[in-house]
This record gives sequence, structure tokens and C-alpha cells, in this order.
Amino acid sequence: MGVTLAAAPKTDDAMEIMPANWDSLMAFLECQTQWRVAAGTAGLVWLGLDYLACKLILDSVSADGKAFADLRIMEAAALPVLNEAD
Repeated sequence: MGVTLAAAPKTDDAMEIMPANWDSLMAFLECQTQWRVAAGTAGLVWLGLDYLACKLILDSVSADGKAFADLRIMEAAALPVLNEAD
């Protein structure tokens, strides 16, 4: 019938995390439900993490001070991505 299908390249969603960053990543994932978001006529605006709620979570998982500092770095990197216009 003259139809040619091109095979899509296989994508691997896995990524490696350096052992020194593992606790910080786990802290970030533990706090993933603590985003402050404002809703308006233009849609959602991601404001940042609720630090008090994150502190409670990090204390409950016995995260160190480095994890909170790293959490803020990851938050700063995530905000522009979350607030991109579609």
C-alpha cells in the first residue's frame, strides 16, 4: 500500500543520581505535594514550596540541613519550568 513506518527511537527515562545527592532528591520527592499555587484567569502560577510544611516533612524523615539547602536549589530550577506558558 506504499506506507512506510519509521521506528521511533527507544527512549530511556532512567537517570543516574550521584550517591551524594540521593538524600536531597528523596527530600525533594517527599515535599512534592507542598507546592504553593495561585489560580487566576491566566491559569496556575507556581509560587514555590511551603517551607514550613517541608520542614515538618524533612524533620519526620530525619533529613539533614544540606537536604533543605539542596531542596531550595531544586525548587529554583523547577519554578521556571512549571511556570512556562504552554
